[in-house]
Amino acid sequence: MEKVLFTVDELTGIIFAAAKMRPSKSCTDMELSSLKKKFKDKRFAAGCDREVIKLGAEKYMQLELDDVLNKTLVAMKENEAGIRELLGEHIND
Repeated sequence: MEKVLFTVDELTGIIFAAAKMRPSKSCTDMELSSLKKKFKDKRFAAGCDREVIKLGAEKYMQLELDDVLNKTLVAMKENEAGIRELLGEHIND
């Protein structure tokens, strides 16, 4: 669990920031290709360390980066309402 959290903590920040920029303000309609584009742009969510994500994916989780990006995005899509509730936000805020 520690290895997974190490990897996805930074990644969820990128996904959440990307969702905030979408017209829907949601990640539920985000495609993996959009996430990959934001991930490659080092200026976007610059505080999120992409090297930590890559290291965690490949070394600790022994998965390809694309697999971790996809699995994390899917998990956030499936749990967005609960995540926003925890954060005290509404989907279209």
